[in-house]
Formats: sequence, structure tokens, C-alpha cells
Amino acid sequence: MKKTLSLILSMLMLLSVFSVTAFAAEAPALKALKCTFDGIEITWSAAKDAANYVVYRSEGIDGEEAVIAATTATKYVDKNVEEGVAYTYKVTAQATDGSFTTPDTAVSRSIVYVKPYCAHKNAKWEIVQEASVYNSGSKTKVCPVCKTVLETQVIPQLVPQTPVIKGICNRTNGVVFNWTVVDGATSYNVYRRAEGGKWVLLATISGTRYVDSKAVSGVSYSYTVRARNAAGLSAYDPGKTIRYVAAPTNIKASNGLYGVYVAWNSVKAATSYRVYTKVAGEEGWTCIGTTTKTNFYHDEAVPGEDYIYTVVAVCKGKFSSFYDDAFKIRRLERPVLAKSVSSKEGITTTWEPVDGAQGYNVYRKTANSGWILLGKVNNTRSTAYLDKSTKKGVTYTYTVRAYGNSSISYYYNGISCKDVH
Repeated sequence: MKKTLSLILSMLMLLSVFSVTAFAAEAPALKALKCTFDGIEITWSAAKDAANYVVYRSEGIDGEEAVIAATTATKYVDKNVEEGVAYTYKVTAQATDGSFTTPDTAVSRSIVYVKPYCAHKNAKWEIVQEASVYNSGSKTKVCPVCKTVLETQVIPQLVPQTPVIKGICNRTNGVVFNWTVVDGATSYNVYRRAEGGKWVLLATISGTRYVDSKAVSGVSYSYTVRARNAAGLSAYDPGKTIRYVAAPTNIKASNGLYGVYVAWNSVKAATSYRVYTKVAGEEGWTCIGTTTKTNFYHDEAVPGEDYIYTVVAVCKGKFSSFYDDAFKIRRLERPVLAKSVSSKEGITTTWEPVDGAQGYNVYRKTANSGWILLGKVNNTRSTAYLDKSTKKGVTYTYTVRAYGNSSISYYYNGISCKDVH
């Protein structure tokens, strides 16, 4: 547009400069005016030695004549027209030597613009915007001849791609599984089928991880997921199958006579249990035994060491989760009692030191009463306790338990002594 206006201004300036002498250029002859779908097409014959052409137009009967274009071609389409309006056109030329023809010498022709009729026989659909999983798209039916838009339609939003379950495992709180994130998905439908049953919708969630807390231990389940958005649901994921085996809970450990006693709650449908342990601070777990009971005796625990125990349930070759519950204990041997001696101050009981002990609990009983906690010895260097609350003529029995790191040892039956002072 800037080039066209510049050319027009240049030609007008030349007209003013050569207004007296410049009549040597040959005048172009208008050949035809034609109504097209784009506007009025003006064609003219090429003028000898013409370098440029200037197109003039007036509107109606008394319209003012004005320059509408400058071109080097011999055809121009006036697109700025209205249907039913008459337009008059003329063309002048400028020669290569600078001479030109003037508008008053140019031949004019008129035409009323009437847009041609089109049957739109070859109209085709064109995509305006592709549909995606995020938005709908649109398409238009356009006539390639007259460019008329005949119809517009919405292209439905696409449903999401199918999610894929990545991993599935047993946990204390149920079956846990997750799946891939799907572009455009606003939520996911989670389905479950128990062996021999039908598919059931468990939940619709926005995340990509689900915990089936209602799974029953010993039952085999299949799971699948579908992604969804405003357009609908994806296809089903192929699914994953797992037999749910609940993990043993309430794992406890205590020091026994010659080792560590481990116990736990029974698991429904479990046929056996595997007991694992490791020394605190170490990485690897070691299976120390398999049992059908809900307890296990670890007789190889090293005195003074801190152990962590966990248990895995087994059902039809499938295992519960590992290390969902664990118990830490220090293996403490029971203190070996040395002697109890009566004196004027009371009865003094002594024992041998225990590896790993942080202190000792001293217990006492009589023929008429059960065991009571008599006192504590918090100094591990001291392995003696003076009972000042004795009475002359009464026989007392004493025993000692070592403690350390929230653990306590087993104990001997006791050693007896009579207060004789």
C-alpha cells in the first residue's frame, strides 16, 4: 500500500512538472470492465513506451474523480465497491521518457457493480481450528469460487488418551497403584473386579495414585483406569491383577532367656510368615526364618546389639508389603545374680554387668507378695543395690533386669536372703 501511494504521488508530481510539454505518451485504451466476486476488474491495452499506469474512478453520476491506483500492469481489481452502485473509470499512462497522458484526454467507461451468481457447487470444508483434548475446534464450508462461507460447525473436543497403570503393590492400608498422567484429563475413573466378580467403579479422582483400603486379604483383584474430560472417557487401561495380602501389624519384640522373642497380629488368609531382621544402622535385611505361627524366637541375636524386626505375610505365593511395620530392640542378656547379703543397713544384692545396658531395674518379692519394682540403678558401673526397707526375720527374693535403648532384658527367677539384723 505504501509503495502504491508513493507511486501515485510520484506520478502526480510528474504531471505537474510536465503539464505543458508532456503529451508524447500514447494513451491506453480501456478494453473491459467486469464484475467479479472480488470487485470490478478493469483491463486496458498496453500503451507504447508506457512505464506506469494511473487508474481514476468516480462514483455515481456527479462523483468526484480520484486516483485509486498506480500500477505497471494492464489490469486492476477495484475491491472497494458496493453492489448496485455505478462506477466510472479511466486510465492514463506515463512513458519511459517522462511524458504522460492527462485524465481529460483519457476515455472513460462506466459499470454498475452486481456481484455474480454462484451455485457453490464445489464448496469444501476447511479446518479453522483443530480440536484437542483441551478444547473443541471448528470448520467452515467455503466456496472456492466466490469465497462465501456457507456453514460453520464445531469439531468436538477429543477424549483423553488411555492411562497406563505403572506399578501396583500391597501395603498395610490396602492395594496401592499409580498410573501415567494423561494430557487434557481432568479426572480419572478407577475400577476394580474381584476374582469371579464384575467390574465396579471405585472412585473418580483428580490424582494418579489410588489406595484401595477396602481390599480383603487373600482375595485376588484386577484394577483398571480411564481418563476423562468434558468430551468423555478414554479407553480402559489393560489393567493389573494382584492378590492382596495384608501386612502383619502390631509387631513387638522382647528379650527372652537366650534371644529375642518377636510376635505380631495374625493376617487373614496368610499361610505363613517370613521374619526379617537387620542390625540398626545397616542397609540389608536378612530373613531369619519362616513360620506358620504368629511369633518367632531369634536365638542368634548378639548381646548389646540393636536389632530391627519386620514380618511379611505369605498367601498362595504372594507377599504382603515389606517394612510397613517394624520394631527396634536392643538384645540384652538377663543379669546373672551374684549374691544377696544381710547387714545392719539392709540387704545388698549384686549381679554381673550386662553388655549394652544403660541401667538396671531391681525387683523384690516375699512369700506374701508378688514382684514389685524396688528401684533403679542408672549407673552402669554399679552392679549392686542396697534394700534399706527390709524387716528383721523376713525372707526376701531379688531379681534384676537390664535396660537400654527403650529395651529391657529378661530376668532370673531370683536370689533369696533373710534379714537377720
